[in-house]
Amino acid sequence: MKKSAFKWLIKEFCLIAGIIYLLTDCQNSREQNLQDEINKIGARWVPDRRVGICNIKLRSGDKGVKILTGETTDLNAKGEVIKTLGRKGIILIDSILFLPDTIRNTKYSGLVTLSVINLRREPDHASEMVSQAKLGTPVIVLKRNKSWILIQTPDNYISWTEESSVTLLSRIEMTRWQKATRIIYLENTGWLYDSPSSKSDVVGDLVGGSILEKVGEFKDYINVVMPDGRKGFVEKAKVTDFNDWKSKVLCTEENICKVARTFLGLPYLWGGSSAKGVDCSGFVQSVYYMNGLILQRDASMQALHGSVVDITNGFSMLKKGDLLFFGSRRNGTSHVTHVAIYIGNKKYINSSGRVMINSFDSTQTNYVSYRLSSLLSAKRIIGVENDMGIIPVSKHQWY
Repeated sequence: MKKSAFKWLIKEFCLIAGIIYLLTDCQNSREQNLQDEINKIGARWVPDRRVGICNIKLRSGDKGVKILTGETTDLNAKGEVIKTLGRKGIILIDSILFLPDTIRNTKYSGLVTLSVINLRREPDHASEMVSQAKLGTPVIVLKRNKSWILIQTPDNYISWTEESSVTLLSRIEMTRWQKATRIIYLENTGWLYDSPSSKSDVVGDLVGGSILEKVGEFKDYINVVMPDGRKGFVEKAKVTDFNDWKSKVLCTEENICKVARTFLGLPYLWGGSSAKGVDCSGFVQSVYYMNGLILQRDASMQALHGSVVDITNGFSMLKKGDLLFFGSRRNGTSHVTHVAIYIGNKKYINSSGRVMINSFDSTQTNYVSYRLSSLLSAKRIIGVENDMGIIPVSKHQWY
């Protein structure tokens, strides 16, 4: 072959390779643009991944067909993604998994079966504990990973826990539990006995807010059954009928302060939300739950709900039970990192090292200067209605 012909072949090969590269690059660029659009839709419908999932991916199939994979808890997000790509003339195969997966998992509901279970960010014992759930709390099981399950609690919080700590139920079984006679434990801590005597062996421990099914009575004790079938006896004076409680419990200023004070001295526990230990927002959530209201889990989420209380000119507008939010401001944006309950007279109760009462009054021994300097805002919870972040237990469908 002549040298000139060889050079021509090399030139043609490079030209063809360049065209293929450009076509591939354009295709990859277009796919990335489409993926970016999908991500924006997901972020719009599920802006907070603590309470929702939207992880939708686009990949290429045969003959120009595009395949949507991934998972979401929001049908609106899924629907808008499909509609948006459809308008562009893209042929799609929908392989998005909507959670919970009720087809493969008929038992996608569950009840917490221990006094307190730990909820983690990832399905691993070494992963950060982000929250807890109490005995008898109804949950939705979104998916499984070996011995772990991804659950959603009544406050919509999503996290992982061990499957052994939740009793899985079918829809029919959950309906039966909802219609059963149930009791709620009112003391912060206590015991479930194997016979109607405080001197008998124990079946397990209890924390405030535990819900148990009643199956009988014996003198000063209620005979109950736990979600996993274990039976025992609890002191009658420490419980009340759950349905009566949720319909009659009053969330008042005095009741909030009264319950909050019963937590005094409890140790701080990151992710804790029971009498075994609480972080700042877990403390607030637990106090309000015992007064019949379900709040969001984290301080930054709680700060988004309720009615604004003006504290620009001091504390005269505050009422007992109002929530105080602390943190920092950067570039005009507030970053909430701590929450407390106002109890009047410039005092507030919060979990910081332990549950304690502090003051905004610099003449008091329990004054904390950095709390005053980091105070960002205040919200009123009591009396607020039609707020998705403040749900009465009596109106929550899971109960």
